[in-house]
Amino acid sequence: MLSGSRPDVVSLASPETGRSREGGSLLLRLLGLSWAYRGRVLRVLGYQIVLLSLGLAGLGLTGLAIDILRHRLDPSNRLPDLPAGLGRLVDAEREPMRAVLSIGAAILAMAAARAVINYGYALSVGYLVHMEIVPDLRARVYDKLQRLSFRFFDANKSGSLINRVTGDVQLVRSFVDGVLLPSVIMVLSLGVYVAYMLRAHVLLTLACLAPTPLLWIASTLFARWAQPAYLRNRELVDRMVLSFTEGLQGIQVIKGLGREREVHRRFDERSREVREQQQETFRTVSVLSPTIDLLGQVSLVILLGMGGLLVTRDRMTLGQLVVFAGILQQFSGQIASMATIVNTAQQSFIGAKRVFEVLDTPVEITSPEAPARPARVEGRLVFERVTFGYDPERPVLHDVHLDVAPGQFVAVIGPTGAGKSTLLSLIPRFYDPTSGRVLLDGIDLRRHDLDQIRRRMGVVFQDNFLFSNTVAANIAFGAPHATREQIERAAVIACAHEFIRELPEGYDTELGEAAANLSGGQRQRLAIARAVLLDPPLLLLDDPTAAVDASTEREILDAILSATRGRTTIMATHRAHLLRRAHQVIVLDRGRIAERGTHEELLRRRGHYASALALHDAHAVGARADDDTPSRRAAAGARAAEDPA
Repeated sequence: MLSGSRPDVVSLASPETGRSREGGSLLLRLLGLSWAYRGRVLRVLGYQIVLLSLGLAGLGLTGLAIDILRHRLDPSNRLPDLPAGLGRLVDAEREPMRAVLSIGAAILAMAAARAVINYGYALSVGYLVHMEIVPDLRARVYDKLQRLSFRFFDANKSGSLINRVTGDVQLVRSFVDGVLLPSVIMVLSLGVYVAYMLRAHVLLTLACLAPTPLLWIASTLFARWAQPAYLRNRELVDRMVLSFTEGLQGIQVIKGLGREREVHRRFDERSREVREQQQETFRTVSVLSPTIDLLGQVSLVILLGMGGLLVTRDRMTLGQLVVFAGILQQFSGQIASMATIVNTAQQSFIGAKRVFEVLDTPVEITSPEAPARPARVEGRLVFERVTFGYDPERPVLHDVHLDVAPGQFVAVIGPTGAGKSTLLSLIPRFYDPTSGRVLLDGIDLRRHDLDQIRRRMGVVFQDNFLFSNTVAANIAFGAPHATREQIERAAVIACAHEFIRELPEGYDTELGEAAANLSGGQRQRLAIARAVLLDPPLLLLDDPTAAVDASTEREILDAILSATRGRTTIMATHRAHLLRRAHQVIVLDRGRIAERGTHEELLRRRGHYASALALHDAHAVGARADDDTPSRRAAAGARAAEDPA
């Protein structure tokens, strides 16, 4: 990303955004997300209906077996009617033990069937959530992040974004297998259980279900507490992930300054905050679950008292009471699962809110519906009264007018914070002007196709990123189908061909993470080669020699001069070697063009330009004095001989 001062803008974690979506809206969107996978969801529910039916049949057969045995012990007890299929096979009156064994065999067969169906159920749920929902949603979030403007990344920390793509997507997934499916199964099961119990005895059913409203009250109170607690948890995890990623990315600085212990202590603090907050959450969750379980046990106490009375008065058989108790236990188990469902729902709502915030963020920089698609780009660039601010109330550039002819080399100079990088960032439309417009070949950049116009610009930053891939693949990153001949031609232009040939495997050498196995000058020359591979008519360079030593600077300057030939080039730089070769030099001061002209013209005026060069030379002399080794002195002498200021 181009450097420069960027005021804060509203981030995803801001309170305004956090309150923007009510629970009902989140629920509807999550249901809509689940609807996209309705075929597999219905298959999973079908498995559960079969499992529920087999479970009820098994309980019913158990009750029959108990009543047959009770009749065998005391013939005065009524013999139950066997199901039609079983009654044709065995006579319970004459052969009670054979009937009981037949019932046992049927229960065993149903248990085996349940095991097979449970296996299919587990496979279907696993495939649904891990092979479809998670990959699809993660891909959607990542795709959206790729299309969002630099302004979005200015406002949101990388740790939060990483956590949304990984952890929060998993929380959204948990809505399907931890909330939606269990809820539907619970409602379906409760409906069947209540119907079965009412058929057995209405008054007993109403008495046993009397504590149920208390369960809804407990769950509602928990839900009100849980949502802000889980939101706080995700924010703390964001901070922990950010601390971790910064520790990895800044390992050289950390080790170089001997700050390992302090960095570890800070990460440990962030981790402790997450742990303590989770402990508080777990304590509350641990209260909810046994509370619901206790209320379920109250129903069993009512059953034992009232049900036992009904059996003694011969208004219900013992087998029916056992079946009723079994169903009531399953009913209580489903109600007890409500605690887990409510807990998972609150977590999934928080994850969904954070994921949907990314998906709902408007894409600021887009192509128009009917973009201009010129066959070729000449490279004429015009800024017409351009004003821009990352915060519209605080402009960084003020009323900038600039006219660059095709093939011209324009150098931009100015103090830190003057707006040099910001000026360059408007050309590839990393941002759009607050007012005014930028024209390319007489057409407003906002009328061009975004991808096409960016492919016709080569951009080189101060600190360029190289991927963990081969040298050839890094050069051809913007044109994956480029031939080896094209790649080598770009490397020659960037003065990189010779050092690439000396690498262990040449162009097929694998680069490590962030290309740490190359020098700074080599990395910059590969970046220049990547920028010129497609022979772009425009080249944008953001002070690419700012952080390199004198010998490396010479390598990069040679590459730059080679790459700029025949291209419209805009470059932010303080190097006199390059300023002298510019067709025009633009001097920025506090976001305004203070001076413009050639190097010689501006020196004669003794204004902002001369002062900026003098200040830069003073800094350069100071830096050389701080590291006055023989090699540094030799390099400086050679440079002075070739490039007298």
